Amino acid sequence: MKEIPDFLTPLGFGAVLEFAYYGHVDHLEDGETMEVLNACEYLHMGRLRKRLTQRVTTSASKEKDKSLVMIKDMWDKGLGSHRVVLAAGGDYFRALLCGGMRESREDTVRLRGLSSWVIEAVVGFFYTGQLGLSWARIWELTDALHQFQLKGALSLCTDFLQGRMDESTCLDVLVLAETFGLVQLGQAAEEYVLTHFQLVSAEEKFKDVPFVLLDRLLDKDSLCVDREVLVLVGGDAVDDDFMKRVPSQSLWYAQQFHRGPGLMRKIEWKLLTKIPEPPRFRHSVCLFNNKLYILGGRKYYGLDLTQWKWEQLPDMLCPRDYFAALCLDSKVFVLGGNYDDSQYTDDVEFYSPEENTWRSTRPLEVAVCGHAAAVLDGQIYVSGGCDSYHRCSPSLWTYHPSRGCFPRSPMSVGGGRAGHVMLAVGGRLVVAGGLQPLWLGFGDQLLCEVYDPACDSWSSFPALPRPHLSPGGTVLDGRLYVVGGSSANTARDTKWVHCYDPKKECWENLGAMPHPYTDLAVCALPLPNLTR
Repeated sequence: MKEIPDFLTPLGFGAVLEFAYYGHVDHLEDGETMEVLNACEYLHMGRLRKRLTQRVTTSASKEKDKSLVMIKDMWDKGLGSHRVVLAAGGDYFRALLCGGMRESREDTVRLRGLSSWVIEAVVGFFYTGQLGLSWARIWELTDALHQFQLKGALSLCTDFLQGRMDESTCLDVLVLAETFGLVQLGQAAEEYVLTHFQLVSAEEKFKDVPFVLLDRLLDKDSLCVDREVLVLVGGDAVDDDFMKRVPSQSLWYAQQFHRGPGLMRKIEWKLLTKIPEPPRFRHSVCLFNNKLYILGGRKYYGLDLTQWKWEQLPDMLCPRDYFAALCLDSKVFVLGGNYDDSQYTDDVEFYSPEENTWRSTRPLEVAVCGHAAAVLDGQIYVSGGCDSYHRCSPSLWTYHPSRGCFPRSPMSVGGGRAGHVMLAVGGRLVVAGGLQPLWLGFGDQLLCEVYDPACDSWSSFPALPRPHLSPGGTVLDGRLYVVGGSSANTARDTKWVHCYDPKKECWENLGAMPHPYTDLAVCALPLPNLTR
């Protein structure tokens, strides 16, 4: 809990609240004015401070209106609240309304990705200290309270989850606790699962338990079963997709998106061409001067879209996979990666189409793979990834070929992220998909976030509806596309395509690819007329 500084007295805080609610402050004695000014400084109440120091007089009704702020959800439904109540309620809202950000000067604040009932519940808690909880509301509400860092309200949710979980909900509680790092709740949920293992294993959702989690549970001495044979239940549903995975030479493109009644979606795919050889995965692609560059392994090609002809490029200086590639200043950069799943590299090199050569440049800060990179406003940004000890990183850097890496504010969701995409749109960077570290091993990361370079800060972004580990990602007409990948929890590949529409502020399932693909690469390609 954050301590209240000594200079913030009940009299000063009360005067700020009185001004926020009624637009005026009762007569103050000389010694009391300083207490109120200290409260104004701490709570960023500039209007009251100006009124006291400059003897500015305004109407109470006008000041009362200025003290209100309208909070709107993703559907533009609004709820009014007092700025000072929100600022006093939590650090997130204090930074939003009092930290010099754009929202501090506006009458309306939009909380993207949140339902109106969640906003009403959060604001209601600020005023009453109470939350209306049920199993239908608890998951979305816990997500929001964790995002807003409201420890008091979050403790009410964790008490509800811990006190009311049963055989049908304990696994969901355990996954939620690991996702948000709620250690005490996670320990209670794990103990419940172990104690009631026979009943829990009979539930349908037990089949979706990730192998890493199941392996950890089975290794516990406190596992309560009648006989050891019982611990084999659930494994019969596992489909060994790894045996079906083969590298592909196919280059597909989405010709049309079809929207049927209800939730029915379909994508019409066509085979554009074949990559000459060899088939590949864990590669990267980028587009420069009407040429598609396919990079990875030991064979590199460029597809000239004007002549519809493949051209083999010279070998990179260092073979690599799980790396990042991008184009900047008429060069193709490749950053980091690994080789044979064991040799991690911090090497960076670039290809010059004019010279038809690869050259080394300044290395990354650390050897890393599974990271993401993007160009925004002429700068290269690198986020996340895993090091040689299989530790996920939450780091974000800017990278300059001659000066190296410079740290920026790290990602705020989870304990790190790898196997994700990072896309530049609207002057900001969105990270989506990938995996995150759990107590033991890794799990899917559905939560997304967005980085604003102007204020070097991260904020929330609507979560993906399905896992996308090592997917492809691109931006087309201002929309974000996340394609394919796999699930860290189930080890199964996915064929789904999700699109984020900034107007609707939500992810939409557009349909499926021809086959499930993971470790693929995606880009937005201007196709010549002959392919349409």
